[in-house]
Amino acid sequence: MMTKTRIALIGGGPSALSILKKALCFCGKQLDDNDSVTGRASPHLTFDIFERNTALGKGMPYSKDGASWEHITNISSDELAPFDETLLEWLRQQSTEYLAKYQIEKTKLHEKHVVPRLLFGEYLQAQFCELIGRCRAAGIHVNVHLQCNVLDIKPSTADENSLERNNSPERLGSLERNNSLERNHSPERGSSPERGSSPERGSSPERQTSPEPVTSESHTGINILTDNGWVTGFDKVVICTGHIWPKTHEGKVKGYFDSPYPPTKLQQKYNHTIALKGSSLTAIDAIRTLSEANGEFYQTDNQLKYRLFDDVPDFKIIMHSLEGLLPNIRFHLDDPLVSDEGMLSEQEIAQHRADNDGFLSLDFIFERNFKAALNKLDTVFYQKIANKNIESFCQWMLDSRKAYEPFTLFKIEYLQAEQSIKQQSTLQWKEALALLSFTINHPAKYFSAEDTLRLRNHLLPLIGLMIANIPQSSAAQLLALHDSGVLDIIAVDSSSRLEIEGDGDFQFHFKDEDNKPTVNTYKTFIDCTGQKSLPIDAFPFKSMFAGAEPLVAKVRFKDKYQGKKHLVETPNSVCKGSDNEYYLETGGFAINDDFQPILANGSLNERYFVMAVPYISGFNPDYSGFDFCDQVAELIVTKLGESKEQ
Repeated sequence: MMTKTRIALIGGGPSALSILKKALCFCGKQLDDNDSVTGRASPHLTFDIFERNTALGKGMPYSKDGASWEHITNISSDELAPFDETLLEWLRQQSTEYLAKYQIEKTKLHEKHVVPRLLFGEYLQAQFCELIGRCRAAGIHVNVHLQCNVLDIKPSTADENSLERNNSPERLGSLERNNSLERNHSPERGSSPERGSSPERGSSPERQTSPEPVTSESHTGINILTDNGWVTGFDKVVICTGHIWPKTHEGKVKGYFDSPYPPTKLQQKYNHTIALKGSSLTAIDAIRTLSEANGEFYQTDNQLKYRLFDDVPDFKIIMHSLEGLLPNIRFHLDDPLVSDEGMLSEQEIAQHRADNDGFLSLDFIFERNFKAALNKLDTVFYQKIANKNIESFCQWMLDSRKAYEPFTLFKIEYLQAEQSIKQQSTLQWKEALALLSFTINHPAKYFSAEDTLRLRNHLLPLIGLMIANIPQSSAAQLLALHDSGVLDIIAVDSSSRLEIEGDGDFQFHFKDEDNKPTVNTYKTFIDCTGQKSLPIDAFPFKSMFAGAEPLVAKVRFKDKYQGKKHLVETPNSVCKGSDNEYYLETGGFAINDDFQPILANGSLNERYFVMAVPYISGFNPDYSGFDFCDQVAELIVTKLGESKEQ
């Protein structure tokens, strides 16, 4: 007999979308294997999706929480792992008038088109709703709880489950499920802040009929506390909460912003210089928001220009960036779908670890997954780096970029990327570097502490620049802002720091190009360094690990002498274990290869899966993007599929 496995997805953004997509594929394979004559599987997986906002699929980046109409995606239709309907196919189904509200000409659509993030959010919502319909048609129960804040997650005992049964899904469920779906009539659906209305098709989950609730009278489980009460009886929980932007000084110190999100908080006029920390995609978001609020872009002689509004003549933005470097610009990809085909196999990695005291060598993966791959793609470039290790390669790349003034190099790379797109010719080494980043992510937990530090100090900063891939339109705006004198960049090093003197009084300390200590004073400061890793203490669902403390992610030093040395130098991040080995704490949850949290006693908590990016970066340093969601969802659903009763 096969019992139902009830799964709660905490968060209804792109991660949850990927989980549900993989679950449907899994159950479809079950149907094929069973050769059912009914056309319906008998899936044992059932899902409740808890989303605090009014719509599914969008998450933070593609909703008003993370975007306004001016923000553009950095991913095109052909770079997305396929849904039932591609982005291009969905766009072509929308009316000319609807697309025009997002400044898109329907006749010029193509698979390389990058679209406004709010429009992309509508696409994701439409795919989620269609997917729910397909799941239900296949016999997979899916319950949706919109505008539902999850406050805590608590494993139950038999007594607790009995007491809380009055507020179970069977009690709350029917009204909650139906009403939550109908909330998608919210004005947010299908609209941008000032433009846009709902598309004509494919985005209305309320058209789906809620299934009968799955009974769970006979077992204990996991209870979800929401602002509507308890929902009980789950077997598994997947944390899909996505980006989190905790506030440290924002709201307490006037003029300080911990992030540029939501962008509405920055949509005002500033007649002074604004300091941004960072030059990543997060900084690009802040720049687009601020520039739209304080001036306007216009075309003259086929060139984009920018002019300030008359009442803010002193408006200016200064980025403070490590080494004064700007991110990479989107170029043509020969292989738009990220794949580890041709890379080190799981068997090769396992054998390498078996021969190296359990460690995976960063040099080994760099040689095999980057240099060897590049030798097949671009022998000319390969010859330049054939004898370089990670440190010398990264330094060579950074030195070659620092040979130019930042915006001069940015203009050169803008023209190179433009030619790459027009001629459909890739930049092989950049594509290979992006693939290296993807293939490093999952096995990074097996690096030694020494290699983890090398990865953080050398390779990741370079990768962060090279795979940012900002859209052409954003690059054109940055160049126009710089040409108008509104945007500039200052090179800083890791010793730079901010001192908060009071409201609207921020002193940024750094060393200039002559290594001379310098202090700049600003009235407004925005932290644009992107999503930060968060400690387990910041995890909001405190009861999840009641009586079973989770293990903090940490990696062992291969050389005890180095471990002891780092313990003296950085005692807050290095510890000595009960096994007398030295460990570098990398932060967040220690998770296994299936994204299940490891407990402090060394055992697994097999009830939970964590794919919330801020809490797993200690073991997954490159965790962004739809390729990550797709890869992790495959692993989690495969593991969930093993939970059926034999």
